[in-house]
Amino acid sequence: MSDLVRINNTILSATSVRFLINGGPWEGILALDFDQKRTRKKVYGARRSGKPLGRTSGKYEPGEPTLTMLKDSYDALTTDLALPNAGSYGDAEFTLVAQWLEPVPSLVGAISPITLVLSACCISGDKDSYAEGVDEAVVEVTLDVMDITRNGKSLYSQIRG
Repeated sequence: MSDLVRINNTILSATSVRFLINGGPWEGILALDFDQKRTRKKVYGARRSGKPLGRTSGKYEPGEPTLTMLKDSYDALTTDLALPNAGSYGDAEFTLVAQWLEPVPSLVGAISPITLVLSACCISGDKDSYAEGVDEAVVEVTLDVMDITRNGKSLYSQIRG
């Protein structure tokens, strides 16, 4: 398989992304950082070569993603999440989707959307600050997520689910 066909040499960038929370668009998200890992262990036995017999299926850890949001957008989000949860936005569970796409004709081999889905998200913390100057007012939001998929693909074993 070869690399992608890029129309007019357009490469995905910050202006290619759109964010959806529970299906609704959010433009006040300035950054998303996330990590995930799957810890697996090699299993050794009575093999004379010392080569492993295999590895365990492991443990999937989705990490703690962080969002950087405009202060007023974050206030709107917490209001939306708190309404059905007796005032607590920390109890609310939601889905966050980040999708990178460029409006280009669909050609064979052309770049297709990249869709990142963070499922069963809860807000587990937020960091607010103030500084004099010309910068925008933002809030750093920490999420607790259960699952991250990229175009339907996962780091964890889906056949075990």
